[in-house]
Amino acid sequence: MRFSSPLIPARFLERRQRFLARVELPDHRRVWVHVPNSGALTGCLDPGQEILLTHDARPGRKTDYTWRFVRGAAGWICIDTLVPNRLVAEALAADGLPGLPLPSRVRAEVTIPQGSRLDFVLEVEGKLLFLEVKSVTWVEDGVALFPDGVTSRGRRHLEHLRELVGQGHQAWNVFVVQRHDAQVLRPAAAIDPAYARELATAVAHGVNILVLQEKIAPPEITLASPLPFDLT
Repeated sequence: MRFSSPLIPARFLERRQRFLARVELPDHRRVWVHVPNSGALTGCLDPGQEILLTHDARPGRKTDYTWRFVRGAAGWICIDTLVPNRLVAEALAADGLPGLPLPSRVRAEVTIPQGSRLDFVLEVEGKLLFLEVKSVTWVEDGVALFPDGVTSRGRRHLEHLRELVGQGHQAWNVFVVQRHDAQVLRPAAAIDPAYARELATAVAHGVNILVLQEKIAPPEITLASPLPFDLT
């Protein structure tokens, strides 16, 4: 996928709220921009970091710009949490995802009986496969870590995926690492031990894990090879 709007360089200054940050544009104007990520963005919020924006002014918006990329020590990081879903949707419509059967039908944003909404439901030979996608932006020493904050919603998704497996369905949790410097994914047990325990329980009960890494060359982003994961 690629962003259709031109990318605008800027410098990060501060994050005031979850979805609001102040940046400095090349003409030295300081403006507020939308942050399309509710996570902690660990390692992506150093004052002065180079970032890339898109101009998205339209009626009803509080800001004229959206933050899309930040340059880390090892290269560009995409912070937009909607990008992994778009990449997965494109892959499912084309050659599929590694390890998953090709679906005959794909539905997005489906509400399940438990009340949660999962990202995708696939129909494969008359059976249902449920798929939830998570965005990962935090990497330390080659280890991609998720989550970067306590996530009751993430735990609930895992519980529901496990229940769906118990009902005879397939269930997958897909982690998309939005940078290229990771070698393995691990749960961030120090941040959310309950999530780490639930992830291990879900896998033990048949929930499948797939970790994919992005290849980023702004404005283009593609899915690269799968990564291993370590739940220990």
